[in-house]
Amino acid sequence: MTQAINDLGAAELAAKIRQRDLSSRAVVEAFLAHIDAHNRKYNAIVTLNGQQALAEADRADRDLAAGKPCGALHGVPITIKDTYRVNGLRTTCGCVQLKDYVPDQDAVAVRLLREAGAIVIGKTNTTTLAMDMQTDNPVFGKTHNPWDVTRTPGGSSGGCAAALAAGMTPLSIGSDLAGSIRLPASFCGVYGLKPTHGVVSMEGHIPPLPGEINGFRTLAVPGPLARSVADLALALSILTRPNSHDRKVAPLLADGGLPVAVSKLKIAWSDDFGGVPVSGEIKRKMAQFLDRLAQAGATVVKTEPAGMDYNEIWELWGQFVGMQTNYQMSNLKRAIGDLFSRNAVKAIPMQRKIVGPISVPQLMQALDVQSRYITKLDNFLSDYDAWICPVSSTTAFKHHAHSKMFGDFKIYNTPLQVDGKDVHYYVATQSYTTVFAATDSPVVSMPIGLGESGLPVNIQVVGRRYSDLRLLAIADALDRHAEKLSYPLINASA
Repeated sequence: MTQAINDLGAAELAAKIRQRDLSSRAVVEAFLAHIDAHNRKYNAIVTLNGQQALAEADRADRDLAAGKPCGALHGVPITIKDTYRVNGLRTTCGCVQLKDYVPDQDAVAVRLLREAGAIVIGKTNTTTLAMDMQTDNPVFGKTHNPWDVTRTPGGSSGGCAAALAAGMTPLSIGSDLAGSIRLPASFCGVYGLKPTHGVVSMEGHIPPLPGEINGFRTLAVPGPLARSVADLALALSILTRPNSHDRKVAPLLADGGLPVAVSKLKIAWSDDFGGVPVSGEIKRKMAQFLDRLAQAGATVVKTEPAGMDYNEIWELWGQFVGMQTNYQMSNLKRAIGDLFSRNAVKAIPMQRKIVGPISVPQLMQALDVQSRYITKLDNFLSDYDAWICPVSSTTAFKHHAHSKMFGDFKIYNTPLQVDGKDVHYYVATQSYTTVFAATDSPVVSMPIGLGESGLPVNIQVVGRRYSDLRLLAIADALDRHAEKLSYPLINASA
């Protein structure tokens, strides 16, 4: 039986187009047809670029026939999170004031992908200003999880992950501050890479809003989502290519990329960060996966870096977010906000230091704390090839209503349920991801199978900074021992 076009990954499609087994037009048409058939149900893709994509596909086919050089993604359709500027295509970041904004240039990441031959077929849904762990906004509404439409695909790159799981794109580009790539990848059972901070350009990403100075200089990173580790690696090789568009990006170490034998790996793991509960379903799935690794010859050790004060790391993450979000706000307003929110956030360590007054000494102190934990974690990962841990406390949960609004942002006070226990929304969704945003670490979120609920279970595989290539090689080796997911919509007919 011929494999459906929308079941193929980006690397497979690129190879078939180069070998002329498929035309770019046939590929783009197949994905556009699948989007037309299924997107209304999931609301993953919010702005379509159909006619332009078909014209670019025809040009890609002509260039190939003429023997012109082809990039690594020549003729391959991809989607872009609606936080990235795409020349000539509406870019809203889920924000009402940007509902009609059409940029006249590409974000650097988009430009690099296009230079490699990729064709942008659409923009994927996000949260307002990319600041929520569910995907919903007043411009386009809510995105639904293809595994169960009553559940969230996660956020803020939820549109990317849902589109992949539903077979509407072979590759998507998201961004991650608190887990916005890793959580949606987990909830939708796809693969996501949060690269080392600073190796992929954020130029052209929103926020900041057009015309605003970018206050975010730490934590946030662009990254790919896909249905295989190989496609993550392909995307990273393009996104980290030296270019003249942004000279401040840092190079990766040339310490990986070659195949890795599981039997030679030494893997650390933990399923308990500071006592934050993880569902039994996730723990059991992790235990089964780790057992398979051990049976394959890997050394598997339950451990963590010595002296990890998770509350301090969570507060550090929140402190950076607070100092970089609305950095121009007066300390008087910040002090008033702190007074009114103090009781509400006292049980949420990643929010305790977001609201209050800021100062240069506080920033210097935060940078010192960050340096200490970066050193601690990288030293730990000099003794282990990777550190495995959960992505969040739960698998994909039912669409969760917010309690109130604070400006453009939703506030959640109703807890989530983790094995019958109340866990605060932000604690459940951010505790296992913000740690690695604070340490600038590269992380692969990868599926290891379905839990008893029938929902995907992902893990985080954490590596040393700038060793993203080796991390992907390790993740690829680990992936061979994971249970493969069958995405129910990939081969669905219209």
